[in-house]
Amino acid sequence: MTESETITSNAKSNLAFTLMDLPEERRRHMAQFYAFCRIIDDIVDEPVMNNTERHEALDRWISVISHAAEPMPGIEQEVQSLVAELRLDTAPMLELIEGCRSDISPVQPRTREDLLAYAYKVASCVGITSAKVMGASDEAREYAISLGFALQLVNILRDVAEDCQKYGRVYLPASDMALFGVTADDIREQRYNYRMRQLLAYEAALAEKFFGEAEELYQKLSPEDRNALVAAQAMSIIYHTILEKMQADEYRVFERRYAVGNFRKLWSVLRARMGTVELPIPSLADWAFFKGKTDEESDS
Repeated sequence: MTESETITSNAKSNLAFTLMDLPEERRRHMAQFYAFCRIIDDIVDEPVMNNTERHEALDRWISVISHAAEPMPGIEQEVQSLVAELRLDTAPMLELIEGCRSDISPVQPRTREDLLAYAYKVASCVGITSAKVMGASDEAREYAISLGFALQLVNILRDVAEDCQKYGRVYLPASDMALFGVTADDIREQRYNYRMRQLLAYEAALAEKFFGEAEELYQKLSPEDRNALVAAQAMSIIYHTILEKMQADEYRVFERRYAVGNFRKLWSVLRARMGTVELPIPSLADWAFFKGKTDEESDS
């Protein structure tokens, strides 16, 4: 097993789960790209590194994907080969690095425009490159951007407590928080009240907007592009399910981490493959023989 495959397998993420739908070669390529994204994200959060070391590690990756440095055997070599083999535009990968770099010394976004500028770098740029790696044409770019916004907004809503307490990061725009009378201390102290619920519902509506935009753009793509992007559509279904769970539960993000179990993830891949056919998703409680993790227990 290659280093990228090991990283992807150990991550147990939603994206890694959806890669099962891809042909073998594209699955290998996506594992390489996913491993790159995972490493960049982990560098920023690595507790044993100081900030200088984090910046140096990110600079090293800029040199690797720009072919300005000789890659070390393993993941560096895999990623550099991926860029060369697929002739990838490295601009989105570089923007991802800079977006993650901003989390080393985080600054709360002042407005929604600031938030979306950050989300573009850390999520939409991932989508842009993923679409190319999956085999989609340049026509899928706007779809990838909108879906990236939607997925990142769900991440921010779901992880609002952990981001603040563990990393000192508040991604909700200051102007939105002021609109509903919510402060950073409210998040830090996990004050769950009407104002907090209204704020989170307000941000959830923005996520819904981008999910809708992404779906409209997806339906306008060629059959070949839609087929290539089944894994991305599965991600859309999984993350929209997480959003629906938060909405139904009135955004109790301070009490629990919302997730989707493996059974539903598999069903999401099947739904994405079937296209727009809407079928009811059975609750795990209805399947007494199912011995896997429940939604709440499963990794997201």
